[in-house]
Amino acid sequence: MMGLLWAELRRFAVRPAIRWIAVGMLAHVALAVAVTAFEPEAFTLAAMLEQGQISFYAMTSVFLAYVAGVLLVTGTAAQGGTRTLLTVEPRRGRVYWSKLAAAGLAVVPGIAAACALLGFGMYGAHARAGVLGGPPSDLVEALTWCGVRVVALAVSAAVGGAAVGLLVGRWWIAVGLATVWFLAEEQVAPSASSGVRGWLPFTNADTWVRGTQAVLPDHGFLADAYLHSGLLLLGITVVLALLGRVVFERRDVR
Repeated sequence: MMGLLWAELRRFAVRPAIRWIAVGMLAHVALAVAVTAFEPEAFTLAAMLEQGQISFYAMTSVFLAYVAGVLLVTGTAAQGGTRTLLTVEPRRGRVYWSKLAAAGLAVVPGIAAACALLGFGMYGAHARAGVLGGPPSDLVEALTWCGVRVVALAVSAAVGGAAVGLLVGRWWIAVGLATVWFLAEEQVAPSASSGVRGWLPFTNADTWVRGTQAVLPDHGFLADAYLHSGLLLLGITVVLALLGRVVFERRDVR
């Protein structure tokens, strides 16, 4: 199993698209920090954490982790790698789970670096302007745990992306489905009841990253406590992984 995992990770690392995704993660948060540094007085760091602006910046990197998971298992190079692995290890279950594990592990360095850059950059910009908005130790702790939750969410997104990629077989379909779902949820969430919002994936992803109950401007609850959000997102990932396993076991790999 470890041999299969390392083979997938090596193949993953040499794909140019993956490098561009890692660059995109870092470039996006660097731009966010730079924009904030121009006018740090607009919001205190505590307000940015509470209002979800830090979560908003982090979610782009999470989406890129999903795309990375999709790219690991789709395309001509991925299919060729799968054929090679199946000649060495004919048990498709082991090959499948090694792909999902590789997707989750491969995004950790990039997303961790992006979180570190975002956290240090935002703290530094606000500290220099004297607008932290709260005790430094509390803000550092909040940023640290926020980063941990973002990394966990990115791993889940990458695993889910790999599963969806195997389900649909085309990277553009897998990425398109996530994009369409996000846009649809953006239209539904503001007018939906609190009970419905509590089961929307992207809404719960935002709540998970914030780590608290998030509140809309009209004071309606965006979702239940972040523990509920974490369990829901984990459940979605597990369901996608199991569905992908069923399809992978039966699909003809040409």
